Amino acid sequence: MKLPETNPVDDPEGLWALQLELLMRAEYTLGSRDPSKKICDSRFVDDGPHIRNSPNMDAAWVELSRNGENYWPTAVFEMAHETVHLLNPIAGNANYLEEGVAVEFSLGVQSSYGVSVQTSMKSYLCALQLVRMLPGNPLEAGRLVRERVGALSDATVPDLTELFPSVDETVLCKLTEEFDRNMA
Repeated sequence: MKLPETNPVDDPEGLWALQLELLMRAEYTLGSRDPSKKICDSRFVDDGPHIRNSPNMDAAWVELSRNGENYWPTAVFEMAHETVHLLNPIAGNANYLEEGVAVEFSLGVQSSYGVSVQTSMKSYLCALQLVRMLPGNPLEAGRLVRERVGALSDATVPDLTELFPSVDETVLCKLTEEFDRNMA
């Protein structure tokens, strides 16, 4: 796949095309998104990346960091990660399972575009390490969880224990905890 030769901030059509491509890919990989939520155009904000929900929770969109405004690899890195959250937009923080699956998805997307932007934040690396402790591919595990419970962040320890009986319960407990982006 080839990235545009524009700047992301100056190419809303290219950014929207990327969003649609990533949504299609995420649904193919992880299962269908919540169709009750409208997906809107992404934007660049000072405190991104994250998703934003409309006040009545009927729509969501990706808010990218200013670092991606003029650099497609960063826009791809951030949007791919946040697209996993668009499958089931929630208010508040996701769990470690959802964050780890989002990191893994972003890594695969970046590879297909021939770019590599990675996080050095300990919390995201921890989430990635945890999902990689699940049997098989973390994205396949994510699909199994979504097929069973819907949103990744709705998974409980009993759900994960039934799906992954060979995984240590302390790992499963951590996966279901609310994600702490600022963990030390």
